[in-house]
Amino acid sequence: MRVTSNIESEGYVNSLPLDEMADDSEEEEKMNLEDEFHWLLDKEVHSILGQIQDLLKDCSHRFLPLHTATKYTSIKSETFVLSSANGNGVKGVVTLTGDVISKADISMRYSVKGNNQILKTCLREDSSVLWRVQQIQDAGNHLKAALNIISNTDSDCEFETGEEVVMLMDSIMSHIQKGQQRLLNPAKPTLEDVFCNKFIKSLYPPLPQDMLLDFYLQGAKLVLQVYHLHASPVPKLQKPSIITAGPRNRNIIEIGSSKYEVATTATVESHIPWVREVITCLTFALQLCQSLKDKIQVFSTYWKNRLPAAR
Repeated sequence: MRVTSNIESEGYVNSLPLDEMADDSEEEEKMNLEDEFHWLLDKEVHSILGQIQDLLKDCSHRFLPLHTATKYTSIKSETFVLSSANGNGVKGVVTLTGDVISKADISMRYSVKGNNQILKTCLREDSSVLWRVQQIQDAGNHLKAALNIISNTDSDCEFETGEEVVMLMDSIMSHIQKGQQRLLNPAKPTLEDVFCNKFIKSLYPPLPQDMLLDFYLQGAKLVLQVYHLHASPVPKLQKPSIITAGPRNRNIIEIGSSKYEVATTATVESHIPWVREVITCLTFALQLCQSLKDKIQVFSTYWKNRLPAAR
């Protein structure tokens, strides 16, 4: 009986150090995680911001002029031949300088009373109206906005909470995503939009009234779309308007006493290498932003979305 009592007593006494060791291990793990999190806020956030900034600057230099106190870098002009595999009669040679089509020579097949003719028009470099590709301009504006957010974040800024970092990443990602989407997905214009495009007035000789054209980006391709319109008289009882286009019918427009609708369209395109490179750089920048947010989430989940009371 005495031996049994000693064994039970020893078992009870030896269990106390095991509990204390578990508590010490848990406390040590917590302190290590706190140290890692504070290092993330103090060091890694700024390191990743620097990487994102470098990527965005690399993107912007491809189609935005660089202005600094000591340096001005202009945008390189590149000439592209727009063509189609199906031989639709439209050809174009276009010089692109950043977001501006600075020069263009366009020829297209044009039918007059059943007779096919070759219609030529051009955009001259000395034109008073520069034809801007709105998607590139919008993407550039979003890139500048994202860069401004990073530039306005001091390198010695001390982040106190993970929520601060997440909000910063969200605002940067919002502009990057919008800029990338503008390059990837063109907005579908109505005929009225194309007709009222002020850049068409820079073409010489002017297009016939039943011809319209438009430039846009589709991914990494510059696309020229030509519209051949079919005219039909507006009923006499209907009061003619200068320009009307109902929201439900994007392919009809009324000009004066004539109604026009799209008879045929033709597109030609050319691959723009730097646009693909920009889209890829923006993807890398988004991945960096998301990876930082994911790291913050791991710590936030551990502490149930609450930081330690003291750093």
